[in-house]
Amino acid sequence: MKRGQVAALLAGATLGLAGVTLAIVISREENRIAARRMLERSGTVADQARKVGQRVARTAVEQYQTTAPKAAGVIGNVMAQAQPAAQAITAKLPQAAEAITAKLPRVSLNGKAQPEEVIS
Repeated sequence: MKRGQVAALLAGATLGLAGVTLAIVISREENRIAARRMLERSGTVADQARKVGQRVARTAVEQYQTTAPKAAGVIGNVMAQAQPAAQAITAKLPQAAEAITAKLPRVSLNGKAQPEEVIS
């Protein structure tokens, strides 16, 4: 067996044992009562988590609204500075291609006087 298969079998067996154990624990009356109490308490925890999540979301939106315009300005400045350099590079590309082609004519003809025919 491969390691992945062994790991999957072990994980499945562990999950099955946990399920059986949980079923046995909940089958007793005292444990059912304890489980109900725990679920009642978790309701308040869920409300607190929801409120905290809403606060975090509000804070994130506020921070985004203050940071986004600054970031857009910085990006605009960088683009304005990069545009002349990009234009200069683009202007020199045809000359560079011609220089490379002039230096390596045999490569483009596959080392022969005549180009190869490709039949598809």
